[in-house]
Order: sequence, then C-alpha cells, then structure tokens
Amino acid sequence: MAFLFAVSNPAGLLFSVPISILNIVIGLVTRSPLGFENKPESENIRLLVDRGVVRASVYEIVFLNSKLILKRLSSVTVTVILALVLAIVGLEVLGIIGALMGGIAGFSLQEFLTQRMRNKIESELQLTSTGNNDLEIKYEGLKEVRLAKNRLYLTTETNSLSINFPRGYSRKMTPMLESIFGSKFETEESIRAAEACSSPGCFYIERPSHEDHARQTRGQGIDP
Repeated sequence: MAFLFAVSNPAGLLFSVPISILNIVIGLVTRSPLGFENKPESENIRLLVDRGVVRASVYEIVFLNSKLILKRLSSVTVTVILALVLAIVGLEVLGIIGALMGGIAGFSLQEFLTQRMRNKIESELQLTSTGNNDLEIKYEGLKEVRLAKNRLYLTTETNSLSINFPRGYSRKMTPMLESIFGSKFETEESIRAAEACSSPGCFYIERPSHEDHARQTRGQGIDP
C-alpha cells in the first residue's frame, strides 16, 4: 500500500514506507498470546488471563488461591496516546488513509510492548508478586463477583473495579470463575433468572457450581 502513494503523493512515502515496514516487522516478531490457562505449571495459580483492561491500562490477570493479582503490561500512554499521535501524524500527511495506517501502527506497537512485558514477568517468575504498578485484591474482602458480557465486576464494602476482557473470553472463563469464587460469583444470566422468578409461587433452582457437581458425583461413585 505504501508504494501506491508514490504516484499521487511522493512526499507521503516518508511516512507510509517506514510505517508499513514497522507493521510488518512487528507482526513477524510478536507472538500471539495464549489467551488464558486453566492449569498453569505453578501450583499456586488457578487461572492466568493474558489480557484485561482496567481504566485504559492493560494487565495480565493472575487468579491465585486466595487473591487476585493484576500485573500491569502497558499504561494509557501506550494504549491510547501513542496510537492517537501516530493517527494524527498520518492524517496530516496522507489524510484518512494515513490516519488508518498510523492507528494500526500504534496498535501494533502496543501489542509488541505488551508482549515484551508479559515475557519479562513470566521469565523473571513475577506472576505471584506485586510491583509498584500492580494491583492486588484478596478474595476474603470481596462482597460480589459478577460477570456481565465481557466485563468482570469486583465489589468490596468500600470500592469496586471492572476488568474488560477480549471478546469470547467470558463464556470460556465462566466455569473456572465459578470454581474460584463459589457462591460470590454471579453471571448476568443467573441474575436475570432470579429476577424473573421473584414472583410468589415461582421457584428458582440455582445451577450447582463446578466444585459442588464434582463433590456430588464422587459421593455417588461417579467419575466427574
């Protein structure tokens, strides 16, 4: 695409060619993330999610036995400002097409820097520790854990936090989160079902969690 602008706008090559090369190189060296792992190698980690967004900052989410750790991978400067600056520069040089190329380059740089930080955290065995930019939430202080669409809402007595996951993560994570949080965990579907069955004479049967189901089947001599 970059060379197509040489005919109509030769000056635009000073922007389009480097941006195109940058996108190609970053695409080649950036490894695709795993998504999430249900049983990582560490015995203390119950669930590891590669990406979650909190207030425009990107975190790696680590669910331990008794607490949740959010390891910051990139800040708002990388996720928003960098892409915006490159899009504005592209808009000035090549109009709408330049803005699109600049925005894609900013997103590619964000993914590259995020993956580098993720690799560093895992190679230095820092998943279960907290640094200056990380967040830590203990399960015992949680009043409610609710999964609605692609957002996980964590509520305590005095504060609340929401984590936005990529599309498709929520459905696959639901049974794992049920196992971790037990009765504190609710989904949007379970809340709607309970509200719809709030009238007299209506009985709402709650679906047992994964742990309860496994316990019942073992008691009956059935392999879960």
